[in-house]
Amino acid sequence: MFPAVVMVVVMAQVVGPEAVDAGAPEVSLEADAGVEVETDRQLQTVVTGSRTERKLADVVAPTEVITRAQIEQLGVRDLGQLLQQHAGVEMVYTNRGVGIRLQGLDPEYVLLLVDGQRVAGRAGTITDVTRFSLRDLERVEIVKGPAAALYGADAVGGVINLITRRPQRELELSLRAMGGGFQNGSRDVPLGSEADVRAHAASKLGAFELRGGAGFRHRSPFDRNPDNVADNGPGIRRFDYDVDVAWNPSDTTRLWSRTSYAWTDLRAVDENDTGAVFNRAQRTEQVDSWLGARSTFDTGTTLTVRGHFGFFKDQFLLDQRNSRKLDDYTQTITRLFEGYAQVDQKLGNHLLTAGAEVLSENLSSSRLSSAFVQRGRFGLFVQDSWQLLSTDSVKLAVEPGLRGDLDSQFGAAPSPRLAFKIDAGRALTFRAGWGLGFRPPSFNELYLRFCNTGIGYCVDGNGGLVPERSGSVNVAVDYRLPIDGWTVSASAWHTSLTNLINITASGLPNPDAPTIFSYENVAGAYTQGAEVNARLKLSRGAFIDLSYMGLDARDVTRNRPLEGRSSHRVNASLNAKYRPTGLEAVVRGTWNGPRPFYVGSGLGFANVLGFGETRTVYAAGYFDLEAQVTWVFKPWLKFFVNGYNLLNAGDADFNPRPPRGLLAGATMEY
Repeated sequence: MFPAVVMVVVMAQVVGPEAVDAGAPEVSLEADAGVEVETDRQLQTVVTGSRTERKLADVVAPTEVITRAQIEQLGVRDLGQLLQQHAGVEMVYTNRGVGIRLQGLDPEYVLLLVDGQRVAGRAGTITDVTRFSLRDLERVEIVKGPAAALYGADAVGGVINLITRRPQRELELSLRAMGGGFQNGSRDVPLGSEADVRAHAASKLGAFELRGGAGFRHRSPFDRNPDNVADNGPGIRRFDYDVDVAWNPSDTTRLWSRTSYAWTDLRAVDENDTGAVFNRAQRTEQVDSWLGARSTFDTGTTLTVRGHFGFFKDQFLLDQRNSRKLDDYTQTITRLFEGYAQVDQKLGNHLLTAGAEVLSENLSSSRLSSAFVQRGRFGLFVQDSWQLLSTDSVKLAVEPGLRGDLDSQFGAAPSPRLAFKIDAGRALTFRAGWGLGFRPPSFNELYLRFCNTGIGYCVDGNGGLVPERSGSVNVAVDYRLPIDGWTVSASAWHTSLTNLINITASGLPNPDAPTIFSYENVAGAYTQGAEVNARLKLSRGAFIDLSYMGLDARDVTRNRPLEGRSSHRVNASLNAKYRPTGLEAVVRGTWNGPRPFYVGSGLGFANVLGFGETRTVYAAGYFDLEAQVTWVFKPWLKFFVNGYNLLNAGDADFNPRPPRGLLAGATMEY
């Protein structure tokens, strides 16, 4: 367990429309300060926690919101950089992308959505968040804790929902361009280069809405260990495009379609333990297309119907230098089909939500025991948001929910949930929830089959795996202090996992007698912890947000902490504007405590398993600092300078994150 400490946690800020003040100079964190900003935040519309549009103050499931205004102020390039310093969110860096860890649970337990629907393109257990552009986002909603009662499989640790923008005027145009460099660390290339360009155009003409956008990103590879030729992070080239069309024939009916395409090229140099050097190239293409309709009838019933097709093509090449012996090429294609229907009905003090969801996923790859595998899932869910009591002094809402999924491989999986919310006046809100969840084994865990003869191991999936199960409890309290503009909130959780899938092996890798690695449901684990949150008004318009998270995550089967997780994490951010000069500044910092890793004498997967003389290594804690200064030259033109990872946190072995960098750019909007 973690010690009792004074804890504060960064909360997502919501920025309201800016007011023009021609009077005395002032420093302003946001458009309006103090209570007005908090009131605006409570009136923010969200959808993720209940799958219906509701005010933030009314939702039973605690929901954090990052708005469009915040995204612009922070100057970040992709979803990974946006979330890496958000309270309670950790990044997991791999050579196949960057994943998200919530409440100590790895990326395979976090469901990533776009407008409420899944996206194709999970590489192993990672959905690479760096491939999601921020160009077309209206906001990001984060729900931590069990959400399987509404969303089914994989929503054990929480849900991150990317809500796209809708046009508001006859013509909207924007262009954002930035470029700069970073401290590479390589002896041959001491400096790396980086660039990001994005454009957006939209129009609202009567009942029709049209929006389109395009983006390009470049970053050189980076190397944190100049003693070898290997890169720690790949070079990136990315192009992405999207187009939205919508028709609103009346105030109660909306039809829409959206299509997006992203092309990503990742290149790096690898070196294995035998000294062989490889040129690594990974190219991915992703297409997602959505169709949807929503209508509200005279009875107050709202019907929503959506369909989604996702296509993800992943080509991975290892090209050994001066030899063809260990060359390897893999092409993997994933197709995702999803249909969804939901009905919402207001009945007195009840808001009933019921729906059905059908999902089909197939995958083809040369590394599978079968060249083509597929599975389907059908789910039914129902939830009742019941306002049990409502007086001037006390409000009580109860929210029971149940989802049942029928999987073509694993049969039935029920996911119940019970939550409630108590408002004691305007100052105090208490929320609590309990829920069960599940994660079916991935295609790789079931069917993966390939051999690396150069090192001496093979991987053989296990078709007999069963789904992992979870049980979670979350509690949260929000308190709005009588001090103008001060709020404090705290939360705690416990999640237990059973049938946890672990890697098993027959011995050390040996080219003469290859080790067989496989998977078994052999482990149990839990994560538990607490966050306490504070937003403090420092002056008429200056705010500071602070955070602390304490985490206790343990592998019960092996009787040791789960690898790679900090027991303590502290966040702080300051946002200020000086209106007479048009200057704005944002500073964000995160301290992560030491993290345990388990190192053995073996190679590859053997290190994960801890063969040989296994020992525990604690990677040192680190502080991540970034800042942006923006000059609003004209209402339609802004210039900015952004510095990230300013203290150059990271290392080659346990924290292979991008090194210190500096960018400059401009934003034009009409």
